[in-house]
Amino acid sequence: MTTVNASHIRGAFVLWRPHLGKHWTLGTCSGDRIVVADVMRTAGFLGLALVASSLLSAGCRFGEASFETSFDDVPFDPGGTVFAYLDERDSAVAEDADPRVVVAMTWIVFDAASDLTDNDGAALAGMAHEMSLRDGLSIVFDRQGVVDADSTFEGTRTGDTLESSDGVDFTLYLAPERLDTNSSFEEITPFASRRTIKVTVEEASFDDVNPVIAGTIDIGFEAVAGRDPGKAREGTITGRFRAPLVGERVAEKNLAALKGAGDIDVLGLPLGDRVGGPTVESEQ
Repeated sequence: MTTVNASHIRGAFVLWRPHLGKHWTLGTCSGDRIVVADVMRTAGFLGLALVASSLLSAGCRFGEASFETSFDDVPFDPGGTVFAYLDERDSAVAEDADPRVVVAMTWIVFDAASDLTDNDGAALAGMAHEMSLRDGLSIVFDRQGVVDADSTFEGTRTGDTLESSDGVDFTLYLAPERLDTNSSFEEITPFASRRTIKVTVEEASFDDVNPVIAGTIDIGFEAVAGRDPGKAREGTITGRFRAPLVGERVAEKNLAALKGAGDIDVLGLPLGDRVGGPTVESEQ
């Protein structure tokens, strides 16, 4: 039995580790530590493993996010895994002197600081599928140099078009509606297509031992005449987030693995190269 540092992880978990044979890794999150025990999957331990697996739904959440909505029947919860990274290198490994800051939020739970490709293809496909059924949000600040405590950013999208921005872009993914045999087309009430996000940064400690970006988020939904039906839903989503920074390479590899294992690009990540190339020192 061992303990590992887990200052940004909360809850409990159970993982099957096929590369070690028939082993289960059992863990519980306590304070800033995970207590881990490797258990052989024998008849004597199977009951223990199955009991522990019931804790997986709670999961050891990475980072924090919580939201409220003005829509009576529609919650918004992308708070399973919340992390950030700096987009410091492009596809040619050229360095950006003032990199984009990326914040990713998804309902599914995983350790964003560890390589997801330790999982087999079926496990990754399962995670990607679950990700497509749940809420997600990504936020991209255009330049790290202006992301400070008390800074505010606002951007508006209508459909897939970024209409206006003062240094931020975003991808909002709302969990698809659950249907049953009585579901009808008359019940469809789409969300208004113009969405405006306002992000107020409360903490941005990029150079600390435990770097993090945190703040508040307000998202408004506005119907567009001639584009949205008359019954399009207008309203708001408001909340807070706290996203630990992880390394760019592992963040982008994990996001690419989840994107590649699924059919829907939930977060619009990892990013492509910056239009016009990376920022150089003289441009700051």
